[in-house]
Amino acid sequence: MGIQQTAWRRTDRPADPLRELTTEFSGWRIGRGGSGHWWAVRGNELVRTLYIDELRVRLEELTRAERNG
Repeated sequence: MGIQQTAWRRTDRPADPLRELTTEFSGWRIGRGGSGHWWAVRGNELVRTLYIDELRVRLEELTRAERNG
């Protein structure tokens, strides 16, 4: 019963935002610093913000701009 209970708890966890961003924006190194800022680095590009939603929006903008030329 203990194994079944553990398996249930693992699948019941909320989504991991770091994993989601890493999957969505391949090529970017993404993390969260000790100051609480979220950051993303790709080559010489750096994006840094306090809010994960803002990081996602800015990465989407950079990705879109790159595709458009």
